Amino acid sequence: MIETQVSSRALPAEDAIYGKLSRAIWRLAWPTTLSQALFMLPGLYDSFWLGQLGPGAQAAAGLAVSVRITLISVLMALSGAGGAVVARYVGARDERNANLATLQAVVLMTLSSAALGVAGYLLAEPLMRLAGADETVLPLAVLYARVIFSGLVAMELVPSIGGMLNTAGAPQVRLTMMLWTTGTQLVAQPLLVRYFGLGGAAASLVGAHVVGTLWGLGVLLRGRAGVAIDIHDLRLDLPMMGRIVRIALPGVVQRGAPNLATSLLIRLIASYGADTLAAWIVGMRILSVMQVPGMGFSGAASAMMGLNLGAQRVDRAKKAVRWIAATTVGISATLMGVLLIGAPWALSWFNLDPASLPSAAVMLRWLSLGYLLQAVTLVYDAAQVGAGDTVSPMFVNLAALWLVQLPLAWLLASVLGLGPQGIWWGVVAGWGVQAALMVGRYNAARWQRVVF
Repeated sequence: MIETQVSSRALPAEDAIYGKLSRAIWRLAWPTTLSQALFMLPGLYDSFWLGQLGPGAQAAAGLAVSVRITLISVLMALSGAGGAVVARYVGARDERNANLATLQAVVLMTLSSAALGVAGYLLAEPLMRLAGADETVLPLAVLYARVIFSGLVAMELVPSIGGMLNTAGAPQVRLTMMLWTTGTQLVAQPLLVRYFGLGGAAASLVGAHVVGTLWGLGVLLRGRAGVAIDIHDLRLDLPMMGRIVRIALPGVVQRGAPNLATSLLIRLIASYGADTLAAWIVGMRILSVMQVPGMGFSGAASAMMGLNLGAQRVDRAKKAVRWIAATTVGISATLMGVLLIGAPWALSWFNLDPASLPSAAVMLRWLSLGYLLQAVTLVYDAAQVGAGDTVSPMFVNLAALWLVQLPLAWLLASVLGLGPQGIWWGVVAGWGVQAALMVGRYNAARWQRVVF
């Protein structure tokens, strides 16, 4: 069978291995991109409604979210590792092991998110203090954090299951999970914020993700995702779990390094006041929406890599990554230009202090320059993770963020007295080093030597 002989009606996973390359990538990328947009929309929508409650609410939610993201590095790693293992089995047409890996990954994700949720709820106050909350913001941050951590299982199973199935060649599942999640939040959040304030905003996020999680689990139970889970086969399969965990362990550091670095940056930013912190939170959420195409195509890179390696088609995997990288850079450069021009308009939607808008616009423009570098990093990071190599991205993130970005941001802002401007310069410099190192490690091709 050759590439052009595969019907356009083939499953995305089959098309990814044997179909026309551009069509195969597009079939994986468009639902992933759209689902990523829907994944970002709740945060942006949340920021809009939090803006109605004042900068204290924005700052409180930002601190709570930064702590949550640091803690869920385990879930991110399990999602990537589970997807890599499932994709290999799907590519090799091993349905039994593909289904078994899916079940064991879901069990690991559920148990891990439940444990993290309990820890986050019980330690909410010291965690918020550690994140940099002052006495004014602290009560609000603790309230928001406790609601979020109470529903952490649902909050994390939507992106974790969706990300795993995306790598396994079933991106439509994540898309539909996010449609249910986003639709629920669009209706619930205005009502809950109106009657319950900040706690209502957090509760709407949790409730919306409960709906999305239930739908996704239903799809898996019915076997409509290319892979399936069978409750009659519910057990702990330690050898299969071991494969997933072995890949995930470096991924915990790989995902945790940037997440923890971001939390420390937020602590540094918080020292310049609630208005500066609120501007950063809003700016990053705007930037995350602009990153959606890069994230969507990076998901396709992960899937193309995992599926084609499973089918022993290494050259096709390499060609797909090159094609995706070039496309992502082109789209990202265009969006970067839009953000450079439209930064003040974008920020005006979120009720920031008018006096802080000019400096916030400067911040967003600097970060938009780094956005292009981040797009490159996303593609080559995802390609290596899809191949099961989480060690290379781990070292890259440790070196770029901990040896360059954090020290430089602190040096420029605090030691040289440049204030927040120094932080933005340090962040962009760190992203530049990260992109260069990630491409270098991919070209070294350690990912070709990974054996499950």
